[in-house]
Amino acid sequence: MISFILRNKLLYSVLFFLLWGGSFYATILDLDETAAEILIWTLRILIFIFWLPVLIDMFRSKIKNRVFWILSMFLLPFFVAVVYIFRRKNLVHLKQNRFKSDNKTA
Repeated sequence: MISFILRNKLLYSVLFFLLWGGSFYATILDLDETAAEILIWTLRILIFIFWLPVLIDMFRSKIKNRVFWILSMFLLPFFVAVVYIFRRKNLVHLKQNRFKSDNKTA
């Protein structure tokens, strides 16, 4: 799943932010309270489905500052998931090259 997300970063980020606006859509569509709650909870479940693979990838990958990224996912989940997807390649690359550069100087 993460490889699909990485290939389609822009689509993922647009969908993620579109789903995040559930209460806005309920207001624009002038839904009654029950229909608005159903829409909002459905969108929250979809957001969680998009958010969970990114969190799992953070645990599995050897990235730089892993604790920071995982804590950030819980503090700012609507923002960090998209930023992580765009920064993932650099984070993995930094973690892999950190030990290689330490061995050359020693």
